[in-house]
Amino acid sequence: MIKLIFIIITALGLSYILLSSNSFASNTKKEEVKLADNTGEISAGDWKHLYFFGITKHPISEVGLNQQMAQGLIRMVKVQSSISTGALIDPKYMFNAKGLTPWLAMHTLLHLKQPSLLTDVAKGSGSAHVPNTFLEDIFKNHNNWPKVLLDEHDIELQGFNVFILPFIVHKNTKYDLTFNQSMKAPDGSLEIFGVSEFDEKHPEKVLSIIQREIEFIKEKRPDVFGH
Repeated sequence: MIKLIFIIITALGLSYILLSSNSFASNTKKEEVKLADNTGEISAGDWKHLYFFGITKHPISEVGLNQQMAQGLIRMVKVQSSISTGALIDPKYMFNAKGLTPWLAMHTLLHLKQPSLLTDVAKGSGSAHVPNTFLEDIFKNHNNWPKVLLDEHDIELQGFNVFILPFIVHKNTKYDLTFNQSMKAPDGSLEIFGVSEFDEKHPEKVLSIIQREIEFIKEKRPDVFGH
């Protein structure tokens, strides 16, 4: 049975409450975290980093999903156990000044504060939700992409802000990333157009995927602009 656990977390000098139904994870070249002891040798490389991508007319800092909405979205790709957040991240700012990604930030938080939850997610017996403010405070406005990569990709859509919504699953988790149609929030604040896996070895693929989606919106979705 999935429990709801409230964990008081202090990180980066700030206090957070981790709303969990049990867990956390991530992977990067710079920081390989080996989880031992009560996590059953679950390593940072045992997880997959996924993300939804979409658009909003509002400032990204003013829009976000709650736990139920975020985990509901994830269940739509046939995943029951995951590490989620409702924080929307501007893809331009998905690497902070130290090269940290949202996925690694989520994983590190759990690893440091409640490592046993990683086992619950890995076993499929729980899910965790990272407070939006935790990621929003880290990934605000620092652009750490090489300028040449941003120059090669058009990820701007006039009148809208583009975002990604990161989440993490164990590497053995089965999922379906097929997205036959976009999904709009009931209040119209945002619209999600797809879901994909983050390739740490080729992070620029995020930019390519978003660029293709923006081209699709411009060509095939005039309704987005009210036409």
